Amino acid sequence: MAGIVAIYSHGTESNKAVVYLLAHAMRMLQHRGKAHWKMMVGNGSAGAEGSLPSDDAILKLAHREKLHGVCGLGYLSKRSPPFSSMNTVQAAFDGFFVDTERLHLHPYVGTAKDSDSLYKIYHIFTTLLKKNPERAAEFLDRHLRGNLVIKLGDEIYAYRDSTGFKPLVTAVRRDGMLSIIASENSLRTSLDLEFADVKPGQLVMASRDEGLQVIATSPGAKLMMDPFEFIRESNVVATLGGKSIYSIRKDIGRAQADFLSLDLKVSDLDSAYAEPDYTRPMTLGFSLAYRSHFRSFEVGEGVIKDRYDDSDNMIDFSELDSKNKLLTTGRSLKFVMQPLVQGKKIATVQGTIQTSATARETIYYLRNAGARRIDVIVSYVPTVDGRQVGLYTHNRDLIANKYVGEVSSINELNLNIAKELGADNVYYNSPSVLARGIGVPEHSLWFPEWVRFLDYK
Repeated sequence: MAGIVAIYSHGTESNKAVVYLLAHAMRMLQHRGKAHWKMMVGNGSAGAEGSLPSDDAILKLAHREKLHGVCGLGYLSKRSPPFSSMNTVQAAFDGFFVDTERLHLHPYVGTAKDSDSLYKIYHIFTTLLKKNPERAAEFLDRHLRGNLVIKLGDEIYAYRDSTGFKPLVTAVRRDGMLSIIASENSLRTSLDLEFADVKPGQLVMASRDEGLQVIATSPGAKLMMDPFEFIRESNVVATLGGKSIYSIRKDIGRAQADFLSLDLKVSDLDSAYAEPDYTRPMTLGFSLAYRSHFRSFEVGEGVIKDRYDDSDNMIDFSELDSKNKLLTTGRSLKFVMQPLVQGKKIATVQGTIQTSATARETIYYLRNAGARRIDVIVSYVPTVDGRQVGLYTHNRDLIANKYVGEVSSINELNLNIAKELGADNVYYNSPSVLARGIGVPEHSLWFPEWVRFLDYK
């Protein structure tokens, strides 16, 4: 997906301070995307492929590109800009657009008729905004699933769609001289600000004279959050609904362990090891719950962090390229603690299975270490649509996509994927069990239609 942050200085701080604060906030959100970044301040913008450069490099770039102004917009993505108009307008979005096929017929499309979807939406929204902010918010809600932030001169507008698909937060410094809009509240750990959620359906404006305010609200709709936020997207220090993402991820693991133990009767695992590193909370929750049912189960870590070069700015843009580069150097990508694995029945906890490259790699190393049996526990539901994990993955590349319409239960899908991976068993999470772990009703989470109605039999 993407990371978005907007900074507005209402005081006398220098333009340099605005750029510095924007860069600092973007760095805190960099886990949301390392393939492309863009910074928009004043009338200028700067960006590049890869990870965010150092503060010194950014300040030099800001001076060269004349990034001067009282407000700025920062954007981080896991892929290159999907719309060419992102290179010309000062806008950033996190999510995806829907029902765009007939936008060219909209009465306010004007000169944007032959442009890409983002520019059509940008043009129609800004036209409606001048006439009626409520109508502008209603228009966005028809076509946006996620968040859209737009900079118009010295004003910033941010909209969170009425389903609450992606998180969006705001904060104002105690003296009222600094306003922030961001993708998540993990920024509170370094900026010492109190963040509040933008409610689903709210259109927020930050301006010099009015500060930060809600200027319109779309008619209410049922909550429809992106479950991938809870699996990987949000930083572990972020909170949602007053509960930390870390604890939610532990609960996802607990719920899955209870389901496997009590419903599927999987009762003979020796240990479960995380796919380094982001599945550690899920694995800890899984292990503690599984051990409460079977005391012989050992809680621990047996697969050590893959040795990615985190300075590689292509790591999120093309994971395969990074892996191939490391493989050609002769360096192992994972270190398996053989005494903890040899002759044992091991579960490897994967956050998702997308193209399957990561899962296959882990299975390979566990086999070489002498594992007697390898079960793959997937914290997420089957990934069959690129929108489930970010816009950077093509549906045809997802290993589970070929089974859409071909299997009628998760049990059948598990068997087919296990054969493809070379695992003894695969256990995907189901929408109902995932919702139980997150602690929300299943209907409050967004899934592709085929996945929503797929369950264990």
